[in-house]
Amino acid sequence: MSKTRSVLLSVAGGLALACVLAGLLLSQTLAQSSSLGVSDRGSKTGYSRQDLLRNPALRDVTIIDPVRRGTMTYRALPMAELLKGLKIGADDYVQARATDNFSIGIPARLFKAPDAGQAEAFLAVENPAAPWPALPKASDKSSGGPFYLIWRVGPSGHVSQEYWVYRLASFEVTDGPLKRWPGLAVAADVPAADPIRTGLDRFVELCISCHRFNGNGEGEQGPDLSRPMNPVEYYQIPALKKLIRDPASVRKWPDQKMPGFDRAALSDYDLDAL
Repeated sequence: MSKTRSVLLSVAGGLALACVLAGLLLSQTLAQSSSLGVSDRGSKTGYSRQDLLRNPALRDVTIIDPVRRGTMTYRALPMAELLKGLKIGADDYVQARATDNFSIGIPARLFKAPDAGQAEAFLAVENPAAPWPALPKASDKSSGGPFYLIWRVGPSGHVSQEYWVYRLASFEVTDGPLKRWPGLAVAADVPAADPIRTGLDRFVELCISCHRFNGNGEGEQGPDLSRPMNPVEYYQIPALKKLIRDPASVRKWPDQKMPGFDRAALSDYDLDAL
């Protein structure tokens, strides 16, 4: 066999092996993305997409979807049903983690069967035979499935825009954010109505899903907001407020993910407090 032919066969064999490994990795990734973990402090359960699609509590749920900016109907399971049987304390949170490193803690009380007019949480499950439309800003044209935390909001209900979580990977019952990360807490002698406490509440509700603060939190989509410097140290306050309201009006960067927070999501008073 000629040396050239030997080299070509070696290259071809290497490419074939690479293709096989890539295929295995892709299959593994797809398998992982099609399962959902649900856990409390003492138990952990995994659900496949097919498990959830066969659940008898699944139903059509029509909502105003803030992500797709319109009315959508999803096949969805009440979160109260999904979390049934877990050990959840009155002050516990449920950490919703996505495959893209988005991670938000949601007060567990919001997942209980709601009073009339309040918000009700559902887990939407994407049927591969009827895929969802692509997310508006997804560069890869992905749908955000197969699992998506949605809310049917009644006339007296309110839900943070950060509590709509697509590309879901897991739910975990945890302590509240200030118990998990004491470094976030303000001094005990700060009055209950002080804007400092309001700012902390808004950070935990709106910012911690993507940003840590002095290492506290889980979010990894954006930078730590106090290491090595806090934005208030290098931004003029009017510019910082504009960045929070409409990030693209101040700065553009590749794969920009940060949404703007209008006054319905963050009042002027709360923005000042933040």
